[in-house]
Amino acid sequence: MIEFTFTTDSEIKLGRHDVIAEKNARGEVIFRNKEPLNLDDYTMLDCIDYWAQRAPNTVCMRERAADGWLEISYKEFAAKVKNIATHLGSLDISEDKPLMIVAPNSINHALVAFAAMTIGVPVAPISIAYALYGETFGRLHSVIDVVKPGVIHFSNTNIFKDAAKSVLENYDIPCIAFNSDMEEVPAIRSLAQITDEEVTQKRSSVTQDTIAKVMMTSGSTGNPKGVINTHRMMYSNQFALYKMWPFLADMKPSLVSWLPWSHTFGGNVCVNIALFNGGTITIDDGKPVPSHIGRTIENMLLIEPNIHFNVPAGIEALLAEFEDNHRQARKFFSAVKVIFIAAAALPDKTRNRLAELSMELVGTSPKLLAGWGSTETAPFATCLNFESDSAVNIGVPLPGTDIKLTPVQDKLGLSVRGPNVTPGYWRNQEATAKAFDEEGFYSMGDAGRLIDPDDPSAGLVFDGRTSENFKLNSGTWVNVGEVRIGVISTLKPYFLDAIVTGHNQPELGLLIVPNIERLASEHGLGEEQKNASELQKVEKLVDQVVMLLNDYNEINFSNSKKIRRCAFLPEPPSIEKNEITDKGYLNQRALLENWSKLIEDMHSKEIGSDLYFHYF
Repeated sequence: MIEFTFTTDSEIKLGRHDVIAEKNARGEVIFRNKEPLNLDDYTMLDCIDYWAQRAPNTVCMRERAADGWLEISYKEFAAKVKNIATHLGSLDISEDKPLMIVAPNSINHALVAFAAMTIGVPVAPISIAYALYGETFGRLHSVIDVVKPGVIHFSNTNIFKDAAKSVLENYDIPCIAFNSDMEEVPAIRSLAQITDEEVTQKRSSVTQDTIAKVMMTSGSTGNPKGVINTHRMMYSNQFALYKMWPFLADMKPSLVSWLPWSHTFGGNVCVNIALFNGGTITIDDGKPVPSHIGRTIENMLLIEPNIHFNVPAGIEALLAEFEDNHRQARKFFSAVKVIFIAAAALPDKTRNRLAELSMELVGTSPKLLAGWGSTETAPFATCLNFESDSAVNIGVPLPGTDIKLTPVQDKLGLSVRGPNVTPGYWRNQEATAKAFDEEGFYSMGDAGRLIDPDDPSAGLVFDGRTSENFKLNSGTWVNVGEVRIGVISTLKPYFLDAIVTGHNQPELGLLIVPNIERLASEHGLGEEQKNASELQKVEKLVDQVVMLLNDYNEINFSNSKKIRRCAFLPEPPSIEKNEITDKGYLNQRALLENWSKLIEDMHSKEIGSDLYFHYF
C-alpha cells in the first residue's frame, strides 16, 4: 500500500497530467499517462485493516439514528466485518454463488458486503427500487436470473417483506436479513458460525484477481448485464486516483453521500475513497429531489464535508436552494474544497453560477473536478486533475490505463485497457467477447475527442454515445446525447428529459417527459388531471413548448439537430418496464421500443414548415 503521511497543509494539490500519445497504422490514437502506476498487491480489505491499526478511533462511517448519529470507528468496523464473516461462512455461498444484497446504503450494508468479500465471496448489490416497486417484481427476478446467487440478503424484512415472499415463492434460494420478522428469513446473528481461523484461511486466498462484486449495469441503452468487478479493479482505481489527487494525503476525505451503492459511483468511489484514505463517509438519508433535498442540506451543514460528489441534477437542485438561502450556502462553500461531478457534464451556466456564488459569499471557489468511466472500469478511466475552462473536459487517463480513440461513424470511439477494466460479464461469454477487441481494449460505446490534437495533456472531451446515435434517411448521423442535452437545457424546469426519435426518418422528433407536478400547479390542474393526457389539452402549455423548441431550432438549425416533431410521453418512465434507472437515467432503447407505435404515428403525419406537436 501507499504509505500515508499526516500533515496540516490545506492546499488542494493536484498531480501531473502529462500524457503520451501514439498513432498506429489504422489511424487509431492510443494515449496513456506518463506517471507509472506501480501497483502493489493489496486490496480494499487491507485498507480497512491498515486504518484499524493506524487510526483505530477515526470514524469510518456514520448514519442517522433516532437520537442523532450512529458512528463506527475503523477498529470497530474491522472487528464486526470479521464477526459477520464467521456467520456468512456457514452459508452455501462461494465465488460461483454470490451473495445478492438488497439494502439501502447503511453501515450494516457495508459490513455485510465486506464480510462476504473477506471470505472470497462476491457481492451483487442491486437497486432497492427493484424490491420496492411493481406488483410482480419482474426486474428483481430478471436480476436474480442473471446473477444466480447462492443467498439473497435483505437489510430488513419489514421493508422488503413482499419482495422476500416473491423470491421464496419463485426460487429455491435461501434468504437472510440483518433484521428479520419473518420465520423463513433468518437474521444473520442467528446463523451458524465458522471459526475465526477458518475466516483467516479464506481471507488468505483472496487476491487482486478474486471477484469482489457483480455490479448490474444501469441499462441506460439496453438490458442490464452483470459486470464482474475484481479486487484489482477497485483497489487500482483508488491507488491511481491518489496519484492524480495528492491533496488526499493532506486532507482526509469527509463525504456526505446519497449516491446508491448498487451503482458503481456510490459503491466504488464514495465508499472506497474514504476507506483507502482513512476518511469518513456519512450516509445521507436525503436526496437531491424536492421532497428530500432539505434533509441532504441539513446533513451537510451538520457534518461540513470537505469533498462533495454529485450528479449534475443534484448540483442544480442544491444551487437553487442556495440561491434562496445564503446562510446555508456560505456554510457549504466554507467547508467544501472539492466538488466532483459524476455521470454527465455540468452545464456551463450552472458551473459558472456555482463558482460565482461561492466567490461572492466566501471569497473562494471549490475546485470543480470530473472524470469518465463506467461500471466496467470500477469506475474511473480518466480523471480531470487540472484547471479547465471546458465543462465537458473529462481529463486524462489514470496512471496505468490506456485509452484508444478509434474512428466510428463520424466520431472517435473510446476504449480502455488497464487494471481497472473488467475481465468480462457474469455468466455471459457472448457479451464479453463482443466488448473487447483483439488488443484487449474494452469498448465503452462512448465517443470522445482531444481538446487539442497537438497537446493530448489538455484532456479529452466526452462526445456522446456511439451506441445511441442513429442516421436520418439522408444518411446524416445524429448525435443523440448532444441533441438531448440541448433540448433539456431549453425545456427545464418544466420538462425533465426527452427521448430523441427519427431513426431512418427525414427529420428529428422528441418524446418529452413533463414535470407533471410543476406544470399541473402552474396551470391550475386538479389531482385527477395530473397526467400527460390532460397536460396536452392545455393550449397555453403546448404553445409554450412549441415556442421554446423554436428558440432551440434558431440556434440548432442543421438537419441533424433541428426538432420538427414532438409529443408528450404519455406515462412517466417506469422502473418496472426497464425505462428508467433509480438514478433517473432514461433507457432510450427501451422507451423507443415500448412507445414505437406512438413514435411511428408522430413521424407519419404530413406537416408543413411549422414545428408539429402530436396529440396521442
